[in-house]
Amino acid sequence: MLDTQADRPSRRTALVAAELNRYSIDIAALSETRLADEGSLTEVGEGYTFFWKGLPESSPRIHGVGFAIRSTLLCRIPETPVAVSERLMTLRIPLIKDRFMTLISAYAPTLVSEDSAKDRFYDDLHAVLRSVPRSDKLFLLGDFNARVGADSELWGDIIGQHGIGNINSNGLRLLNTCSQFDLIITNTVFQQRNQLKATWMHPRSKHWHLLDYVIVRRSDRRDVHLTRVMRGAECWTDHRLVRSTVRLEIRPPVRKHKPKKKLNVKACQDPSSQLALQQVIADKLSCIPDTDPAAVKDTPSLTADWTLICDSLKEASAETIGFTNRKHQDWFDDNSQQIRDLLQAKNDAHAAKLRNPTSSTLHNNWKELRSKAQRELRQMENKWWIERTRKSSSTPMPMKSKNSIRQSKPSMGLCRT
Repeated sequence: MLDTQADRPSRRTALVAAELNRYSIDIAALSETRLADEGSLTEVGEGYTFFWKGLPESSPRIHGVGFAIRSTLLCRIPETPVAVSERLMTLRIPLIKDRFMTLISAYAPTLVSEDSAKDRFYDDLHAVLRSVPRSDKLFLLGDFNARVGADSELWGDIIGQHGIGNINSNGLRLLNTCSQFDLIITNTVFQQRNQLKATWMHPRSKHWHLLDYVIVRRSDRRDVHLTRVMRGAECWTDHRLVRSTVRLEIRPPVRKHKPKKKLNVKACQDPSSQLALQQVIADKLSCIPDTDPAAVKDTPSLTADWTLICDSLKEASAETIGFTNRKHQDWFDDNSQQIRDLLQAKNDAHAAKLRNPTSSTLHNNWKELRSKAQRELRQMENKWWIERTRKSSSTPMPMKSKNSIRQSKPSMGLCRT
């Protein structure tokens, strides 16, 4: 703790901890900390512990990332944050039932930085994202020095309908990363005033821009209730504090069950198969010992005998008539190669458009191929259903007696054409 009689101001970590405590923030990602080496410290008064990673002591005081964690939560976090570089740090938090949440604190190079520095940062970021298990809740936080714009029509799966400003080259890098790893920028999802979204003001133009982001997986979009800027926070920085309110929903893992095999009952229509089945069943049942009349009222004994009989019947049926090998019939499977060619052409056009979003020619080409693919897929489906209907109508239906017709219940059929 500091000497209250001193004239010098409080440490910046103490000021940051006070603001985090005032806004009830449990975990904060810190960017551009400008602290040397790697270390941690605890602000006892406000109850936060800081972890950081920076350049060596002999290097200029630039860059640096870190985490500020409420000290009462440290007992629930068995692992300390792991530093990847002076621009990336990760934190993995256990949740329940072998589920985890991974937080990534990032500080990306500025717009005027060299391309080599940007490439190195995004290569490291991609390696970190690939190392995160798919079952983990993922939160990518930090200052990306990127403007992603507001073109939700082009980047609808990545940004919402409430972005601000125009895109720049750094923003294009970030959007491509989000597209590759199925991420969504939550700052652009919620409808609110621009003052509650912009995080940094340009010193010369005095225009406000959105540079600091909270990014999650698209599948975890519902976990984030609100992401907004806290304009009243003062942390001795020219960036505003971004707070995201999160309530995690832990879904149980999907367990894949093997499909049950069905006996080939139609094979019993063959007289030879019937005789073979009867013979095998007789042989199986003859191997079962006779039940003692004195144990007829013994429930465990009856259950054991019934289990033997069932197993014998199943084994005999499997040996003689076997199981059905039903092949799924669908218009998509029957035209799989044509469909793959259509989708591949459409995806190639979409990738070319993403690489050069300002080209109207590539955009129109993608829209034309998308419309063509939809039109031809619809024609394939209709043609398949028409042929299926003709085959069904050409099959003769068995005749019914008057009594059976009177007793049968009305039914409805639906055929897509």
